[in-house]
Amino acid sequence: MGTMSNATVNETTTAPRCPNLPIEVTSIPYTPNTTAQTVTLITIIVNGITCPVATVENLLIFVLVLRNRSLWTVFNTSVLCLAFTDLLIAMFIQPSFIAYQTSKYISSAVACIPYFIKTVFEFWCVGLSFVTLALITLERYFAVFKPFRYRACVTRSRVMCVIVSGWLVWTIFSFSLRFSASGMNLKAYSILSSILISFTLLETVFVYIKLYRITKVKDCSANNNTAQDQMSDVSAQETKAAKTIIIITAAFFLCFAPTLCASIVHQAGAVEDDVMLHVIYPLAESALFLTALINPVIYVWRNASVRESVKEITRYTRERSKTEETVF
Repeated sequence: MGTMSNATVNETTTAPRCPNLPIEVTSIPYTPNTTAQTVTLITIIVNGITCPVATVENLLIFVLVLRNRSLWTVFNTSVLCLAFTDLLIAMFIQPSFIAYQTSKYISSAVACIPYFIKTVFEFWCVGLSFVTLALITLERYFAVFKPFRYRACVTRSRVMCVIVSGWLVWTIFSFSLRFSASGMNLKAYSILSSILISFTLLETVFVYIKLYRITKVKDCSANNNTAQDQMSDVSAQETKAAKTIIIITAAFFLCFAPTLCASIVHQAGAVEDDVMLHVIYPLAESALFLTALINPVIYVWRNASVRESVKEITRYTRERSKTEETVF
């Protein structure tokens, strides 16, 4: 009982909740009505299923790429960085979210450590994904539209250095904001999220339009040698990789849209705080966490070499199982 009382604090008490945390618990007390309990249970079940699946999928991406030297390309290095951010969500954020929701469902209490992890690190992890997607999109732009400069300057180690540097800058900025005087200000977070989203979205749209135009020119220039010479420098494989990142980014925005809409509604004061924090936001966050589940699927679907690697592993597993059955 002593351990449990340290881990959770009943929200109906007047004492400060989770006094040992470096942040104040600002969540509205949880009222276990029918709607809230139903939503809480749904989010627990959904995330309880998607969390381990997303973890296995992203670990599989690492295995597929690292075991096959032919897949050690600049683009796949970028994909591994994105898979790493997805792993952070699936192995770190989602379990804390599940624990936080479970504590509310069982005892209407705040699980202090899960609350801290979810509140402080969720925004950081999601931001890492945005930063990674923005940098990968930029890398794809140079790969497709500046192929000579790209091949001369871009290497796996340099891509890793740029992405890790982006992570470091985002980490410093994110935690500086979080632990500043306005760190718990949802409006500040909403503004920051809007800026980051707008930048990534505009960048993706710009690259998509350029890709569309260059593809259209290629399709319409079958008898135009000059146009064909211009297009010969553009690798079909690099173009397909760029389209893959655009699809992944679009899926990310679709999953993030409920959270963005919920934030706008919350800032407008159109819905009561208890409904926002314990009904709408948990559903929106559950949709956001689906990115860690969807991204590996898109990557495998769009990459023939990775699909072949999956088949090889499947064949090897089946053959090994048959061998073991024969022995026993």
